[in-house]
Amino acid sequence: MTELTATSRGMFSLDQDLTVRLTTVGIDIGSATSQLNFSLIELQRIEARFVVTKRDLIYESDIMITPYLDATTIDTDRLNAFLDEQYAKADMTNDDIDSGAIILTGLALAKHNSRAIADMFSEHAGKFVAVSAGDAIEATLACRGAGIERLSEETGQSIVNIDMGGGTVKYAFATKGKLARVGAIDIGARLITTDDDQRILKIEAPAAMILKTIGRELRVGDLLDAETLDALCAYMANEVLAHAGVLESAPGEPLLLRTPPLFLPHEVPVIDAVTFSGGISEYIYGREERTLGDLGKPLADAVMRAVRTSQLVRLEPPKGIRATVLGASQYSLQLSGNTVYASHEDLLPLRNIPVVKPEIDLSEDDLDFDAIVESVRRTLMLRERAIDTDAVAIAMQWGGSATYARLDVLARAFLESAEAEVTESHEVPLIIVCDMDIAGLLGRHIQDLTHQGVTLVTIDGIEVSEFDFLDIGAFVPGTGAMPIVVKSLLFPTPTDAGA
Repeated sequence: MTELTATSRGMFSLDQDLTVRLTTVGIDIGSATSQLNFSLIELQRIEARFVVTKRDLIYESDIMITPYLDATTIDTDRLNAFLDEQYAKADMTNDDIDSGAIILTGLALAKHNSRAIADMFSEHAGKFVAVSAGDAIEATLACRGAGIERLSEETGQSIVNIDMGGGTVKYAFATKGKLARVGAIDIGARLITTDDDQRILKIEAPAAMILKTIGRELRVGDLLDAETLDALCAYMANEVLAHAGVLESAPGEPLLLRTPPLFLPHEVPVIDAVTFSGGISEYIYGREERTLGDLGKPLADAVMRAVRTSQLVRLEPPKGIRATVLGASQYSLQLSGNTVYASHEDLLPLRNIPVVKPEIDLSEDDLDFDAIVESVRRTLMLRERAIDTDAVAIAMQWGGSATYARLDVLARAFLESAEAEVTESHEVPLIIVCDMDIAGLLGRHIQDLTHQGVTLVTIDGIEVSEFDFLDIGAFVPGTGAMPIVVKSLLFPTPTDAGA
């Protein structure tokens, strides 16, 4: 077997039988805590594709309380010092890392914070995917990183995962081994923070609303007395479980919703068990006892009292507070693509392009132009943007024959739906990913329709999913080919080779 370790210092070539090993880092920066870990990923070429055959966690960092300069501004100097310290503890340097992901959540997503963090990593931008994890993505990352889909598959149970963090609670409902729904509400450990004497340092708007609802009034500088704390956490715990759909009482307070509800009021979901992840789960599962000047421990205690009262089945997932960062550090590669097209060679290389995958049926003989346009538009509107690029790759699953008429409908639909997003500026390319060998034909047809007026890249022969990111290399001289790397946030699944 030919083996090759891919490093940032050079490109690797493709042999008949190839193993690729990559060292990756995942960095999770959130409102309450920040952490990172390193993983070693091994891939082998099986038939025409590279698949993950082994994943080893090399190092888990300490967990840092995210540092702030003021109530909303992250202290990037202290954050950078923490990351440098953890790299040193892991005996890692930047040259040792092949790829990585920076997951930003909560206050880290604020424009001034995300820009400062991006600047902190700017010299290594080619190695990192920077993901702005909005509510839907964060709920999905937490569920998959905690291994809830696998737990559902192994137990045969329908499970609601409740990810409790510093600023929000995220929900994910998994059934028959598949993630079915996600949601989020405004409840978290750091909605109120206090000093060592229990005097209030900060009250976030959702906490102020809840205090008003329960007939209490607090201001910065007031003492958070035990009676008020108990009443506040009891109300919040009830809301956490009500929005999860696991209480028989009335649904939760709609003003707390950050997304559509996990279940509509008229729905009666079958839920066999609940799991918890995120920072507050460390208290729920008895892995942490320290109090950190916030609501984390008393809120966890209140949730557990409510769980015991409701006689819910509580399972412990494989990962808790480290679920998201574990998934972020583990990547897969695809080194493939049979036909490609680029309107201008100087477009390339392109890095860290997020993938969206609209639900469109391309198997019918007569393609539905309006349905394709609507689906692509809706997907582009709902997508979470990457921090470091405005470009997006639209992925599709082709079916049927590649006749002129069918390709014409598809080409026109892409132009109609994506024009406002990516084709008005020649600096932002339209990128289309096909799973079959039609990229060259489709690319040339789109260019003919626009009289060479669109900046375009089409590639095929690769498999992509939501949350994937593309690196598209420059053309290899004399071959007409381009190296393509698909970086996927990997999570444990029942079908992973070597898992």
